[in-house]
Amino acid sequence: MHPIPARHLLVAGALLVLTNGPVFYIANRVLENGQSWEEPFTRAVFVSVALVAFAAVALDRFRLDGVRLAPQSLVASAAIIGFAGWALLSSLWSLSPEITRGRSLIYVGLAALAWIIADLDFRDFRRALVVASFGAVALSVVAVVLSEAVGTDKNDDWRGVFTNRNSLAPIAGVALITGISLMIDSHGRRRVAVAVIPIVSGVTMLNSGSRTASFAVLVASGAALLVVAAKIGGDRFGPRARWGCAAAGLAGGAVTMVVIRQLWGEPTFIQRRTIWSFVWDRVAERPLHGFGWFNVWSDPEFISADPLLGRGSAHGSFLEVWLGLGLVGLLPFLVIVGLALYGTVTAAWKRPSIASWTWLALVLFLVIENLTESFVLWFSYNWVLLMVAALKSGVGRRRAAEPGRHEPSELANA
Repeated sequence: MHPIPARHLLVAGALLVLTNGPVFYIANRVLENGQSWEEPFTRAVFVSVALVAFAAVALDRFRLDGVRLAPQSLVASAAIIGFAGWALLSSLWSLSPEITRGRSLIYVGLAALAWIIADLDFRDFRRALVVASFGAVALSVVAVVLSEAVGTDKNDDWRGVFTNRNSLAPIAGVALITGISLMIDSHGRRRVAVAVIPIVSGVTMLNSGSRTASFAVLVASGAALLVVAAKIGGDRFGPRARWGCAAAGLAGGAVTMVVIRQLWGEPTFIQRRTIWSFVWDRVAERPLHGFGWFNVWSDPEFISADPLLGRGSAHGSFLEVWLGLGLVGLLPFLVIVGLALYGTVTAAWKRPSIASWTWLALVLFLVIENLTESFVLWFSYNWVLLMVAALKSGVGRRRAAEPGRHEPSELANA
């Protein structure tokens, strides 16, 4: 049995930390220090992850085994550096300069972590993500079983080791997608054992009561399946297969619009629309440079206009970036998201496989979640994975990969 490489352990551990749940559980329930980004234990954990990732990239050229981190998309790299750099620079005009400066430095480390993850081949990446995502799900199930007061909220929805159901449900969705992928790639008794991952993750997501996460999983996995099926079907059976997939896609799109219209009038979206309206008004005050990265929700004066603003985010990453970093910061953010989508769609169409389906379903799910939640904040795994997908998109000039290793920019490698 070969030892697990240190960078694989780093990736799995870092992604588990970036789910946020276990960190806040220890800070709040074990240490009884409360829930705060500036709480000493919480801050130390995220700073440590960022420092280790940054050090791993900075010292990569001194590796004794001669295996270097492979070059990634230059366009994505420039956008990621631009985003992190502008976030750090925004401390000059931030409402809370020290908070913005400290948190933005962690985002530099998250960019380094994304570079490390982008270097992994698909199987190693999936293994690390399954360990992290299902690890968080499993811990949450244990929390629910051991203590309803801890594991569930006032509405009896599961929250596990997370602060709320809207944090548990998305990571369960990630575990569900990657678990299905791993199960399909497995055989015999191992497939039966691996089936536990998507089953438990699906049950957890449903019991969280988060309809947005369940909806996002269905849309993302279904859309990814149609892209792969259209390509494979068209190659094997001709244009009729592709027309069939296109018809199925249109039908699915119509159903999706109906569901969105029904959800739009429910309390969760009424509250979000109130928050979005407020955020948009504040965006108009500083449209170009914003109010400073990841700080406005800690400012009492800023959030005093409405009780809903005390929930700590704009509930939408696109508005969140515009609010904190203005149009200047929104541009690299859109480039990163666009490259992630372009790379995964292109890979699924050109090289249909379980790997390309997994990547496309995962990125679509992450993007959909960012429409209603601010996952670009919170030092989240969601943001890191989108940067990874952008780096692996293959857009931009790249040097040739080292002999004997996979080219990391190919999202569909297996």
